[in-house]
Formats: sequence, structure tokens, C-alpha cells
Amino acid sequence: MEYLIIFAVMAVIMIFMSQQSKKTRARMEQERESVIVPGTDVVTTSGFFGKIVSIDGDAVTLESPSGDETVWMRQAIRGAMEIPLAPITEEEAAQLDNNDVVDATETPDLGVEKTATFSSHDSDSKDVTDQDNSEDTDRNNSTWK
Repeated sequence: MEYLIIFAVMAVIMIFMSQQSKKTRARMEQERESVIVPGTDVVTTSGFFGKIVSIDGDAVTLESPSGDETVWMRQAIRGAMEIPLAPITEEEAAQLDNNDVVDATETPDLGVEKTATFSSHDSDSKDVTDQDNSEDTDRNNSTWK
């Protein structure tokens, strides 16, 4: 009799926990679906950040920060999220703006000499090649005998 009561209590607890997880899953699904509208910044389950451009059934077109558009399945959208870019100071922004102007005819000096010397050890490489070929020949001959 005691075992029957313990079993019944465990069954009630399992049913209650199952119902709670179903409610939580349904609520999360409803929240996810409510943010899938054009113009929303989202993140996919694989970590891709983009802005929703259009929705066609289960196909969602996302625009990347660089402007490229890719098509994703609706189920791949995890939820709304801003792109986590590091904030920059006004000084850094001004410096970036000044560095954007580059003369196309100007070659940057990287401090590297443009000549290169190559050395070759023909005798060493020939020996290695000959050894490799002799091993292959021995292997092939043993297979066909």
C-alpha cells in the first residue's frame, strides 16, 4: 500500500512538471514569433546577427551588417538581439574617419625588403625522392607477384 501512495505522488509530480515545461515552451515560442517582423534585429541559433528584411512563409530574409542578404528558416531565428559591438570613443571615431581616406596610387611602406633569396639543396631532395620512389616500386612489385 505504501508503494502505491509513493508511486501516485511521483506520477502527480511528473505530470505537474511536464505541464509547466509545456507552458514555458509555448510562452517562449510566442515571444519568438512576436519579434519576427521586418525591421527587427535578430540572432539565429547559429549566432548570425541580422535585420529582418522580409518574410515569406517559413523563409526569413536577413540583412547582415555588411549589407548582404541571406535566407533563413523561421525556426532558425532565436530571438531579438542587438548586434553586440564594442562602443568606441569620439576620439577613436575621429581617428577612424581620418584613416578612411587613402590614396590609391600610394604604396604603403611596410618596412619589408622586396627582394628574396632562395636556397636549394638539390642533392638532398633528390635522395629523398629516390628513396620514396624505390619504396613505391617495392610495394607495387610485392603486390603483383
